[in-house]
Amino acid sequence: MSKQDKRQRIIDAAYQVIAEKGYEKSTIKDIAHVAGVAPGLVHYYFTSKEEILSVLLMEASRQYTRYMENMRATVASEQLPEAALSEPKNRVEKQPDWYKLRYEFFALGLRNSSIAPAVNELLENGRQGISHILQNTLKNPHQDIESTAALLLACFDGLALQKLLDPNFNLESAYHVLEQMLRSLEKNR
Repeated sequence: MSKQDKRQRIIDAAYQVIAEKGYEKSTIKDIAHVAGVAPGLVHYYFTSKEEILSVLLMEASRQYTRYMENMRATVASEQLPEAALSEPKNRVEKQPDWYKLRYEFFALGLRNSSIAPAVNELLENGRQGISHILQNTLKNPHQDIESTAALLLACFDGLALQKLLDPNFNLESAYHVLEQMLRSLEKNR
């Protein structure tokens, strides 16, 4: 097994362990056990549990950005807003652990100044990905795309949190209203 394979195996195990137990209750030993490696090997690749969480979330964020870029390149512009909005909604339902890890990371960034830059990088990556989609859908040069992207990211994260905490929360309805709001922006351009 290559070094890259071992490292990825540790990242995958960390994803599973931290999503299941939460950051505070997860240990390097737990991660090593799930990865099928010695705890010392985890420390060889990562200096801390914080670094593991940072790396796995940034990797997931970059994959998401690539997915959205592909969507932007392959979906017709008139269908792009609906397709782009369905992605975070579907992720809440199909990959709730991704959001759980994200919230763990946010909380750590608020408490630990050494992690805050990585949280900021994660958020910036999300805003940039959304901005790229908006540039193809909101053709108004007067539209503040960066602020709109920030608001959408906040909506996506906030709606996901509500759904995770309340399984009866009507995510579909909330996204329908969000879509209507976006369409009104387009009409007002």
